[in-house]
Amino acid sequence: MNDLPAPAQGTTPSTSKEKEAGGVGAEAPFRPVGQEVEVAPEIASSGVKVQPTTIPIPPPMQAMGVKPAGQNVPGAAPAVALPLSDDQIALGLKQSIWTSWRWLAQWCVRKLKQIHMGLKNIHGRLTRVRQ
Repeated sequence: MNDLPAPAQGTTPSTSKEKEAGGVGAEAPFRPVGQEVEVAPEIASSGVKVQPTTIPIPPPMQAMGVKPAGQNVPGAAPAVALPLSDDQIALGLKQSIWTSWRWLAQWCVRKLKQIHMGLKNIHGRLTRVRQ
């Protein structure tokens, strides 16, 4: 009934995704986000342009105090100055709810959550993690 030839011995049927990727086991050349890419001259001559990953802010806007933001800006992670260290926050969260230390620690955790950060105990050390 089936008029299709049987696959050769020792081969496995490949999917369309594997064919598009260039065959079985072919790895696509991925680049990290924010890295500028150079276009080959023959591609550039056809009119293809690379869009920049950063947009310069005009001087009048910079004079008003506008600063670049986003994932591609170095040092864009918000810095927060808290009155307690991470270890003190962890100890304060274990105190009774009637103590002011507990409420200060809760306030610090709230400030960390506002910038999408949190404290996590990893192998006995407290570290700040993105949430």
